[in-house]
Amino acid sequence: MRALPVVAAGLSIGLTATVGAMTALASGRQASFAHTAAALEHRWDAETAAGEPAASLEPLRSQLARSAYDSAPGWSPQWWVGTGQSVLDDLEARTTRAWTAAVDAARGQATGVFTSWELMAAQLSSYIPASAVSAEQGWAQELAAAATPLAVERLISQWTAYVTSARKAALLNQLNAEVSAYRGLDGLLSQADSAVAKARHDHLDAGQVPALTTALRSEMSTHADATTTMRALLTSVQTLRALIGLNNSVAATLLPMRYSVDQAGAEGIPSAASFLAQYNAIALAFRVASETSQLNTVAAHAVALRTAVAAALIAGRCGHGVPSGKAITLNLTLQEAIFYQNGCAVRATPITTGRLYLRTPTGYFHVFFKTSPFTMVSPWPRGSPFWYPTGTVTWVMEFDYGGYFLHDASWEPSSMYGPGSENSYVASHGCVHIPTSVMRWAYGWTPIGTPVIITQ
Repeated sequence: MRALPVVAAGLSIGLTATVGAMTALASGRQASFAHTAAALEHRWDAETAAGEPAASLEPLRSQLARSAYDSAPGWSPQWWVGTGQSVLDDLEARTTRAWTAAVDAARGQATGVFTSWELMAAQLSSYIPASAVSAEQGWAQELAAAATPLAVERLISQWTAYVTSARKAALLNQLNAEVSAYRGLDGLLSQADSAVAKARHDHLDAGQVPALTTALRSEMSTHADATTTMRALLTSVQTLRALIGLNNSVAATLLPMRYSVDQAGAEGIPSAASFLAQYNAIALAFRVASETSQLNTVAAHAVALRTAVAAALIAGRCGHGVPSGKAITLNLTLQEAIFYQNGCAVRATPITTGRLYLRTPTGYFHVFFKTSPFTMVSPWPRGSPFWYPTGTVTWVMEFDYGGYFLHDASWEPSSMYGPGSENSYVASHGCVHIPTSVMRWAYGWTPIGTPVIITQ
């Protein structure tokens, strides 16, 4: 009967020992978890300070705070069955991934600066200072060495400022080079004035050039910073010169087109009257055009008309009612000569015929005399309004007695031939002026006896 208390006492002592051991184990596990969790918190704080966005770590902090282990006291049975290590391992892995992503994102942003540099280099490569180019070549190495997002961000800030500075220097170098191409500011102003004068002569819009030249001269006289005005003037002068060039280009197409229209009239092409009306409308539009868009419209209409006239001339080339063989027709109204062979037009040219009181005769003639060269002597005495100094022409073909010739006239500008020239100072004294290149050909092409048919 006395043995029973001894057994009970043994059980009590064993249970107490077991509980003590479990408590010690739980306390150790809790302390280990708390130590690792504190290290994580410290790491998160350090990585946030190193540039990692706090938002990317907030889910990790929340996960730790929600963990059953984070708030469990050391005596809690929670620690008897687990250590919380899986939670810590997951947080460690996610922390590493978040850090890597933050560094990669920062480096990705840095590529934008590289792109900015490349775009600038493509536009201004020859003007970027050599020192800036040399510095940029080390950026890739600097980026590779940057271990934290904050370090990368500092590089981005530094490089962005560097690109801005290099662009400013390059633009200034470009500006100086462009001004040098005009032989300095005085040369730029002189060419600007010349462009404005030309534009006004041709009734073109001079844009901002007059105002900018005035502003630049004012800034130069007061020694103010004229960089912005210089750059604006350079651009405006280039734009104005392009407008003048376009105007000249369109103008250069009008006279040849008029000659083609006149040729259609002289050949009796059915649509000749319509062509002439279209030409007159185009010429009027050109005279009043002052801007690029208006000139482009004129040019487009001119191309369309030129194409239509060329097609009509090709279609109506043959079947003309002229003598068989070779024949030459002269239209005094259109001031146009057509050379035919067997009823087909082989060449046409604008001409200049006799002036007032000395008009070229109309009628049916033949070439009966040819020679090269030929000296022309005025039959009118000096003092007569019709007198002209003795001169030599290269090719002559006489078609009517009394000295009526087809001949070259080296003194007549090529732009003077055509309608109206018979009433100008270059008009002949009854002969027919033919442009040199055509007369050279016509002299060899035309045999004695060729009909010359002159109509009003």
